Parts: sequence; C-alpha cells; structure tokens
Amino acid sequence: MALNTYINPRFIPEDKETEKEKQMNAWKAVLMANRRGMPETQSYRRRSNIIQQGGLDATLYETRQRNAREQAYLERQQRNLQNMQARQINVGAGPGSFQNVGNVNIPGATGSFGQFISAISGQESGGNYGARNRSSGAMGKYQIMPGNIRGKGKGWDFEALGRDISEAQFMASPQLQEAIARYKLQQYFNKWGPRGAAIAWYAGPGAVNRVNLNKSQGAYPTINQYANSILRRMGLG
Repeated sequence: MALNTYINPRFIPEDKETEKEKQMNAWKAVLMANRRGMPETQSYRRRSNIIQQGGLDATLYETRQRNAREQAYLERQQRNLQNMQARQINVGAGPGSFQNVGNVNIPGATGSFGQFISAISGQESGGNYGARNRSSGAMGKYQIMPGNIRGKGKGWDFEALGRDISEAQFMASPQLQEAIARYKLQQYFNKWGPRGAAIAWYAGPGAVNRVNLNKSQGAYPTINQYANSILRRMGLG
C-alpha cells in the first residue's frame, strides 16, 4: 500500500528562486549595469546617437532639396508672370470693352496690370506681407481670405502653384503670396478690367454684375467706394 505524501504548500526548497526574487535580482542587475556603465549599454547608446544623427542629417538634406525645388518653381512662375506682363497690351475698360460686365465699367478706365496690383496691395495692407485682419482673418499683402487657400487639391494655392500650402506657409513667404495673388488678380483683370477686377477681389466674382454696389458693408467701404479707391490709386479716378 502506497503511502500518501503530504507537502506543505508553504514549503519552498532553499535552492529554488521565487518569481519575486527573480524580478528583484533582474532589477538589481540593471541598476548595477547602469551604475558601472557597462560596455553593452554604452555601445547601444552610441549606436542610437549615430542613428538619430543620421536621421536628422537626412531630414535636413530633404528639406534643403525641397526648398530649392520650391524656390526654382517660384522663380519660374515669376519669370512667366513678367513675360506675360511684358507682352500684355493695355485694354480700355469703357462700355462694351468687356463681356458680361454689367454696370461696372466707366468710360476711360484704362491702366496696366502692374498699376492695378500696386493699387490693390496699397488699399488692402499698405504693402505689408505680415498683415492679418483680426475680424475677417484676411492674410498678407493682398489680404487673401483663408478659405481661398484651404482644401486638398483645390483653392487658389492649388490653382496657382499646383499644390496645397498651409496658412503658416502663406504668411511666411512673400514669394507664395505674390504668386497666388498675381495669378488670381491677372484672371480678374483680363476678364473685367481694373474696376471689375477690383469688385471681384473685394466682394467676389458674383458681385461684378450686381446692380446695387452701394449697399452698406458694415464697418467696411461699399463695393463702389472700394472700386473707386482702386481706380484713384491707379490715377484713373
């Protein structure tokens, strides 16, 4: 007959290490290794630093390359605009000179695109690239509304540059501001002449054929007042 052997569950042989003791011993080993500065730890840190530095160098290189591409693109855009302006023939904005302009043209309203954009920037910000309207959010030298450069694959930024940019990028770059504003203002100017383009810039293209241009704009000038101010700045008022 086999004897029943009773083992006290609290009894642990002296040569057996408990799980808690294993954890404590492992933690002590880590502490001692850090204190002594073991070669394995130092080697790991050196490798980590090398990897991190390599990543930083690669990022800086990519940033420089991207900036160089953007600068080259903007320079091409600027040259294209200058060539376009050089070929441009000033067009009168008298009655009948443009299609679908309603009552926006005035007799003898002529002027170059260069004069026009100078008048717009002077009216909007005094030529200040860092200007920001606290109430409307309008940005930069030409006071472009944020909604016109927001959205993926759309907006004036995508039309003019072929890519999307952020508000921060827009505000930080006079070159971007010029490229986008000149692109859109040139469209308006070619289609409606200086007065119609000023109305479109101030109140949107839909306002060009609006009958009542003297409606109050709150604290801002009426549409007619704005357009007349632009023409005066061009020497046409």
